[in-house]
Amino acid sequence: MKTLTFVAALSSMLFACTEEKQNNKSANEIQSVKTEMAKPEMLKSYIGSFEAEVVNNHAKSPTYANKINVSVTSLKDGKITGYSLIAGNQQTFEGTYTVNAGKFDVKAKEPGTDKHDGRFEFSLDTIGKKVIGKWYSFDTTIDVTVRTYTLDEKTFSYDANLPLPEILVGMPFYDPKLEEAEGGRGEGITKDVLKVNPSVAQLSKAQVENMYKGDLEVLRNSIYARHGYSFRNRKMRYLFDNYADWYMPVSLNVENELTEIEKKNIDLLKRYENHADKYYDEFGR
Repeated sequence: MKTLTFVAALSSMLFACTEEKQNNKSANEIQSVKTEMAKPEMLKSYIGSFEAEVVNNHAKSPTYANKINVSVTSLKDGKITGYSLIAGNQQTFEGTYTVNAGKFDVKAKEPGTDKHDGRFEFSLDTIGKKVIGKWYSFDTTIDVTVRTYTLDEKTFSYDANLPLPEILVGMPFYDPKLEEAEGGRGEGITKDVLKVNPSVAQLSKAQVENMYKGDLEVLRNSIYARHGYSFRNRKMRYLFDNYADWYMPVSLNVENELTEIEKKNIDLLKRYENHADKYYDEFGR
């Protein structure tokens, strides 16, 4: 992924020289120089939780929060373009911005081709490396019509050694709200998911043949998570969004990025996953 380089420090130095040499320039002209030099030159991504603020239908148990990637592709002459990536869906946006106290106040819209399209209003702080704002759905009848977000600037880098966090052990395999709908019984993750890393070494039949179905599925999807795959599957989103701090959704298709070891392990895990038993405990963990 391309990255942006912000030149705030350089901007300050050059502006100081400009002010000293051209004292006759108006305040507006000088501010224009500062604003131009503060603009990012390449793409930058901001990652964080996209949280429900206005919910129309609680009975349908809409997802409260998903991890979102808001990427800026252009910021020039008062106009902004970019895209959002969330829950296995990528959508472009475009709009305008003004500069206020060194921050870019943005108003942008998605194209409206999807039921869940809407408009973004956010403050882009290139110095503090944050995006803070709200999203408003065009369709006022969907379950969640307003969402808030505070996103941090992040750069994606694939790392095969990223581990599954220990906190996953004992966590529900399903969204807790879905567990309630199923009578309080949910599949739990066991410590087996911590024993191997399918992105690092080729797995053997003996290592996986006695694992539970949920553990196998988590291990298989950990491969995709390391490559920044944006999960459409609600169970996987719930786990990686909430418990894997390193997880960063950056792509809808990572097949061409998989290593040969990962491809072989995906085939092995999927084969056993299709025939493995589910694990339940009496407390519906």
